[in-house]
Amino acid sequence: MKYIFLLLFFVIFCNLSLNAQQDNYIYINNGNFYEHSSGNSITSSGNNYFFWLFYQTPTTYQITDVQFFGSYKWATHTDMGLVYTMNGGTNWNSVSFKDTTFNTLYNGVYFINNQTGWAVGGALQIRKTTNGGLNWIRQIPPPIAGVLNSVKFLSANTGFAIGRQGANWKSCILKTTDGGNYWYEIVASTANENELFGQLWSDANTGWICGKSFLMKTTNGGLNFTDYYANIPPTSNGVNALLCISFSQFAIWIGGSNLDHKNLYKSTNGGLNWAFQNNPVSQYTYPQINDIKFSYPFGFAAHGTPSSGAIMITSDNGNTWTVDNGTNTWFDCLSTYNDYLVHCGAGEGKIWYTTIPSGVKTISKNVPEKFLLYQNYPNPFNPTTNIKFDVPSVRQASLLVTLKVYDIMGKEVQTLVNESLKPGTYEATFDGSMLNSGVYFYRIQAGDYSETKKMLMIK
Repeated sequence: MKYIFLLLFFVIFCNLSLNAQQDNYIYINNGNFYEHSSGNSITSSGNNYFFWLFYQTPTTYQITDVQFFGSYKWATHTDMGLVYTMNGGTNWNSVSFKDTTFNTLYNGVYFINNQTGWAVGGALQIRKTTNGGLNWIRQIPPPIAGVLNSVKFLSANTGFAIGRQGANWKSCILKTTDGGNYWYEIVASTANENELFGQLWSDANTGWICGKSFLMKTTNGGLNFTDYYANIPPTSNGVNALLCISFSQFAIWIGGSNLDHKNLYKSTNGGLNWAFQNNPVSQYTYPQINDIKFSYPFGFAAHGTPSSGAIMITSDNGNTWTVDNGTNTWFDCLSTYNDYLVHCGAGEGKIWYTTIPSGVKTISKNVPEKFLLYQNYPNPFNPTTNIKFDVPSVRQASLLVTLKVYDIMGKEVQTLVNESLKPGTYEATFDGSMLNSGVYFYRIQAGDYSETKKMLMIK
């Protein structure tokens, strides 16, 4: 009887609360932040350091999360669904998770490879696919009411989903160790108004979780948590919505929103101290950073509210930030791939994207006589090696050059260079620290010229 009562409460509460979420946006007065607005177009201009384009996906609703593996891309949105492409964005497909029981938005998506992934949303909805997004099955959360905002998996078995629960919006943390067949709740706090938004894991044991007036760290997979929120500079009303958390090479970053317009924080000592970083979107009426991602040597921050939206960039580890794209609606979520591509989900069903300039170094400006791809050195290597190549004089002032690395099966694993280069000798570094030992191939393409060489990584 007790279980029936809990289940009935769960269904009734979810449907009541979720119907309210179909509005254009949610505004939390004492937290001063907006959640997944449909937004309005604005006309602010940026410096256009990067050349931004966008995919118009089949939906016109707000994109809430985006992830991609090469030509596979997935994005959740506020119309209880997901869009995906398997050919790099040429064609998109829609998945609707609507049924007769639940009608809610979806907030998060995460894939561990191009076939297996999860999507989460309101009513603690969790869906899983094992065929790239063609088919999805519902997984069963604990019998509590709530909304999930983010999902992350550290392996095929271990994953975490976070959000809020109950009428008082307490924090909600769910964990699975069997791929989602069974999810259980982890209680890190019993305080009210602690909805969770961002999570960051360096391995299956060590992770950070942030939310409304909430910042905690675990070093044992969620068995215990240490509270770091008191280290965040206090706000005038004692409330701070921490919406995202990310690593850079030398720091931990948090983005969020509060009444004092302090929306971007940096820690260089493991979260013991945090300092607000001045940025150009602090001038807006309700400035908030919805997501941050670093892809060396650049960092990206997505700002978005119903009245303004912008993508900021930094090239000096966050010491200075510049608005680079302010041409669309609310920007909400970021995803990077192989230090080469950046995607940003936005309003109106758009996914903006750009390529990251490579870290290729100019060795000599002397004009070579012909194209030449050198053998990498050292070889064998562990885990980094350098690849040098010559670009001769051609009719145009510069030439588009790509240098890519492939595994033994011919699958692309990293793009080292993808930009127009003037005549000269160049060098790029390949870092295989995230890959297995074995034979790899690197291939250069420049106009009609192409060449491939083999290299060996031994760990």
